[in-house]
Amino acid sequence: METLEKNIIRFCADAGGKYCPCHLAYSGDCIKCPMIQGKNKCDCDWQGVCTYNLLNHSRISPIDERKEILCDILSTEQIGDNLYLIKIKVPKDIAKYLYEPGVYVFLKDKDKNSDIFNAPITVMDINEEEGILEVIIHAIGAKTKPIINNDKVYVKSPYYNGIFGLKEIKSNKEDNCLIVINGLSQANVINVIRRLLRNNNNVEVFVNGTLLDIIKEKIESMNVKINYFNIEKDKQILFNYIKEKEISFVYCAASVEFSRQIMNILNSVDKNIKLSISNNNLICCGEGICGACIVDLNGKKVKTCKAQIDSREYLTHIK
Repeated sequence: METLEKNIIRFCADAGGKYCPCHLAYSGDCIKCPMIQGKNKCDCDWQGVCTYNLLNHSRISPIDERKEILCDILSTEQIGDNLYLIKIKVPKDIAKYLYEPGVYVFLKDKDKNSDIFNAPITVMDINEEEGILEVIIHAIGAKTKPIINNDKVYVKSPYYNGIFGLKEIKSNKEDNCLIVINGLSQANVINVIRRLLRNNNNVEVFVNGTLLDIIKEKIESMNVKINYFNIEKDKQILFNYIKEKEISFVYCAASVEFSRQIMNILNSVDKNIKLSISNNNLICCGEGICGACIVDLNGKKVKTCKAQIDSREYLTHIK
């Protein structure tokens, strides 16, 4: 049986937070810390709270795990073919963690006990003051179909790794930024745009295909311009826009294939333009335990539910 590499040092979305150290640290499989992985020296280049020290200080304490909470469904509205906008009342101590870019939750039918029915769903929007979570569900299977017909749902959160390139989103300030949208990954752009605007960036949106009305309304409410284009016909238009506007950062909410096309356009302008992309990998547990999210990057196994990956590295090596 193939084993995970022990010497991969990547940033973990949970590092230094409430849920660190996690089960991976206790088993010696920490994504970030080389000391926990068995190395003789620290070379993680991490400037936050030391996971190794946290682990040593907390061995006698139970791991702080995310808990399932039964929450009221306030409304369910069909907004497309098997697409539903669901508003959920969540506790305010949970809501305060759901405004970050890339954050997602697990939802589960109130009548199911097994964790196999947990469905990872991106946070579209959160009203922190009122504790109202908004998500878009594609009701196509046993995990999601029952949710749209219920008045309550189990919510397990927060999970943070729904985007590759979180550091670039959070650190970019006072610059020209572009959001490119294609498909259902558009559901996570609201928190991204808000963070970029909060950091005094100029933001515009380019949409290939259809933009859901609810997403369009929320983007326009932030006074962000929306442009529509066709990736097959308008590559030169996008190229010219990126070059003329001196775009320094791009977030692409789309499939791997589409994001790769955007990366190629960026590289033809300037390979130094920062790029973040949506994480569309299969996620089942969100804790790096089950292995469903593992991808092979240039011969190395990476747990994509927690590990941050450079977007260009990912798009270059993933099939």
